[in-house]
Amino acid sequence: MASHSKASHRSHLRAYRASLSEAEYAAASSAICTRLRTLREVQAAATVHCYWPLVARREVDTRPFIAACVAAKQRVVLPVVETFDGAPRMVHRRYEGDDRLVTNRWGLREPTGPLVDPTELDVVVVPAFGIDRRGHRIGHGRGFYDAFLGTTAAFRVGLVYDACLVERLPSEAHDEPVDAVMTESATLLVASS
Repeated sequence: MASHSKASHRSHLRAYRASLSEAEYAAASSAICTRLRTLREVQAAATVHCYWPLVARREVDTRPFIAACVAAKQRVVLPVVETFDGAPRMVHRRYEGDDRLVTNRWGLREPTGPLVDPTELDVVVVPAFGIDRRGHRIGHGRGFYDAFLGTTAAFRVGLVYDACLVERLPSEAHDEPVDAVMTESATLLVASS
């Protein structure tokens, strides 16, 4: 039942993202990245794990944030999907520049730098279609981030648009919530459960 409800939320949130104009998308992403850089945990981090955005699908564009982290001499790590079928598994590699990214079968850009252990991460920036006020998120539904987040004690920040921060989303026992939610106009710190 929760999966069906998650699917309907995902469909609605995907439609919202698709409705954004280029200007709206750019402005919202820029505001979210600017706000994200001010977060105390991000500023203090030596190693930041982020995702490379699927721009065509209006995923919050993290490229300015990644560039700012690099400029601040922080180590940036991006995920690499290791299994496409069966149990979800990602590994994590150091970002060494746009020219060192390769495209996987889903169109995701992935780094080729050295592997980084999840225990070395200070902050993880998590993509989502939507997040609720408890920190529970709706992702693509494949479970990659839930499996990964269970392996790290890093501070977790979910990025969504204002319209995609909702009161309550369905959640399941394996779901891994985030510690903070960043939108273009709000920073929400989630109380520990």
